[in-house]
Amino acid sequence: MPPAAAFHHRVDEGVVEKGSPRQTFALPVGGQNLQYSGTLGRPGTGYRTVTRLLIGGVTTFDWTYQGSGAQTERTESLIRLSPNGLTYLCVCVDGTTRLRHRGAELLLKPGRAALCSTVNPLEARHSAQNRLLTVYVDASRLESQVPGVNRLLGTTIAVEGVGELLVQHVLATMKVASGLDSAGLAAASEAVSHLLVGALSRRAQPVSPALEAQISAYIDSWLGDPELSVERIAAAHHISVRTLHRVFQQRGETVSTHIKNRRLDGCHADLLARPDLMIGAICAKWGITDIAHFSRQYKARFGCTPTDTREQRLNLGSPAH
Repeated sequence: MPPAAAFHHRVDEGVVEKGSPRQTFALPVGGQNLQYSGTLGRPGTGYRTVTRLLIGGVTTFDWTYQGSGAQTERTESLIRLSPNGLTYLCVCVDGTTRLRHRGAELLLKPGRAALCSTVNPLEARHSAQNRLLTVYVDASRLESQVPGVNRLLGTTIAVEGVGELLVQHVLATMKVASGLDSAGLAAASEAVSHLLVGALSRRAQPVSPALEAQISAYIDSWLGDPELSVERIAAAHHISVRTLHRVFQQRGETVSTHIKNRRLDGCHADLLARPDLMIGAICAKWGITDIAHFSRQYKARFGCTPTDTREQRLNLGSPAH
């Protein structure tokens, strides 16, 4: 049973003392106490934090930090919980937040969010003026509502569409929450749940293999055009640039990396099969205009220079003495 809906509002302010221990506090989320610990700035700097917590079927944590110096930062660590933990969306509203989670380094600016899991620890560093919204939901519940959502863990996403509605709803709720009864708070919490599912559903859906194959074929047919771009590829398939990036994210690479590697592979094949072509002509055939940059990329991929490949081909093809 989820905890009864409730709202907590707390303001803390003061000056960071030299040698002061790390502050710790607990958030009652999902029937567990979520433990935070961290520092509130450099010694001698002032701070003011505002914590707003809406507890319900889905719990929302709204945290604002204000430091007295431009370089003041607060570092927080989320202690590891049980494997059957919570999934949460961190949304940057103001300032910047740098996260380290699941082996990834993520930078959040206003309009960006990160999907995380309490199965893994989180380290965050906040700018001196910062506001962060965090929406916690039971991991198994979210996976049942948004199949494939785990593919988004440890990544950042843009806050747009339904995601923007989610943020605006949470901000509005925090303004009026102190005047709501438990039924009103429960309704607000469930609305957060529906908006969260809507914001993540489209991003969690895998792109169809047919579309992926069409995109790959299109790229291969236009590799010789130096003007081939992400925008043009997306427009040719009537999809957004973000969806196109998601296609290649499923493969574990970026669009630009895929194009670069396909061009390098084509050049490598021609260097071996077409000794009659100059290296510059081969580069032009594959849409490469900067030969010096091409040479560096080629060596990084194949471990030798284009000239080395050509010489190896000639040596192999020369008659024995």
